[in-house]
Amino acid sequence: MNRSQSGFTLVETLVALAIVGLSFAVLFKIISDNLDRTRRARDETVAASLVQSLLAQSQSGTPRPGVASGTFDGGYAWRLQVSPAAGARMDWPVDAVTIAATVSWRDGGETQSRTLTTLRVAPKAGLQ
Repeated sequence: MNRSQSGFTLVETLVALAIVGLSFAVLFKIISDNLDRTRRARDETVAASLVQSLLAQSQSGTPRPGVASGTFDGGYAWRLQVSPAAGARMDWPVDAVTIAATVSWRDGGETQSRTLTTLRVAPKAGLQ
């Protein structure tokens, strides 16, 4: 080969293309992982907001022991469980109940959920 000729050989070109191809594959994987993390963070944020809203709605009125459930838009299911508080005594002038609000959703093949629990004290029915 004459030294006065300039340019790349076929091997150099193939090596450069292989490096570029690997770089694109790694970059695609990084972007894909970040999009997945963003979607999961969005789902977690929406679920946290929904469960807070559900718990706040349950605070209005007098809670009755029992279980209620339903669905929100976007594939989120909710469950509200009201039960007598552990350790509550019958001679107390108030009723103490535990309210547990749960929001669940499907993430790929797994079910994810977030639960918030609170204690609510209300006057007994006969004392109002």
